[in-house]
Amino acid sequence: MRRVLFIVTLGAVASRLYVLGQEKGFELVARATVLITATALGAWLLHLVLHEVAHWVAAVSQDFVIRGVMLGPLAFDFVTKKPRTVVSLRASLSGGVNSLPRGADGLRTRLRVVAGAGPAMTLLVTLLSWRAWATSGESIASMLGVFVAMGALTFVTAMLPGALLPTRPESGTDLEQLIQPRAVLAHWVNAAAVQRLFEGARVSQVLDREAWRWVLPPLDGAVEPIELGWCISCLDGGAVNEARVRLRTMAERLDESSPEWLRTDAFNQLGCLSAFDGDVALAKTCLERVRETQSIEWYCELLVACVARAEGGDAAAPLARWYAGVEVHPTKIIALAGNEWILARLGTT
Repeated sequence: MRRVLFIVTLGAVASRLYVLGQEKGFELVARATVLITATALGAWLLHLVLHEVAHWVAAVSQDFVIRGVMLGPLAFDFVTKKPRTVVSLRASLSGGVNSLPRGADGLRTRLRVVAGAGPAMTLLVTLLSWRAWATSGESIASMLGVFVAMGALTFVTAMLPGALLPTRPESGTDLEQLIQPRAVLAHWVNAAAVQRLFEGARVSQVLDREAWRWVLPPLDGAVEPIELGWCISCLDGGAVNEARVRLRTMAERLDESSPEWLRTDAFNQLGCLSAFDGDVALAKTCLERVRETQSIEWYCELLVACVARAEGGDAAAPLARWYAGVEVHPTKIIALAGNEWILARLGTT
């Protein structure tokens, strides 16, 4: 449908330009077309920069960690092994601010401030430009008129719902981050928890299972990352029964369309819990599922240790292999934080 609309629109514009070329001369029409196109492109990029800078400033003010910024053809990456900024060129006219909130406290308000900053900047600049254009008496084809038109287009584009975009972002559009439907807010709650884990916090310290229970998807819906974090928070905080029910339903709902990492981690958590419950058969089934999707050699060793303990065997060897792998892996801090409750039950913390 989008391709058909693009072709129809392009055909209509080309047809109109051809008629104008016959009336005014093709050379004149060609020069005017190139000039207006270049002006529109420049106006779009300027609005884009102002829009994303507003998001950037608001994110910093609301305690978001800035991981990267895209401003048209320029991309700034702030997440590198060394504390430096990487700038790259890309063929794109879009923009965005990649950020993660520190913790979920006051997240709904903080997210609205960040999401609303970009559209507010675009609207303000467009209104001021429109007022200047209206009093100038210039045509809509003038540089100021084109800047106003592109500002209106930028604002409308920013406020589109995700369903109208070619690819719907899990984080939601500016409009959806302002309205905050359940799935969009669940994504940001999970992101907030992950960011704090990178800073050394435990899951139960950053993901309040009572406060955010309502963002969980229905038990017959698609599995979402927030469920895994919520289950770990329950296990870490001692609410084992709640975690057990949700993990079992997750295992039933996971399929090939679910992210591989989510399937791996969910079956790992369920397997360890099942081993501690004495259900060795289910624990071994989960271990098989984990091995199907996990290529890291040491990853399964924690579940192997839990199974060995449940069968009355020695868990020390697989546990030692797991620790050895964790110690040299980039995700060490996440691996430890996400498995605190397992390590505590194994008596190693």
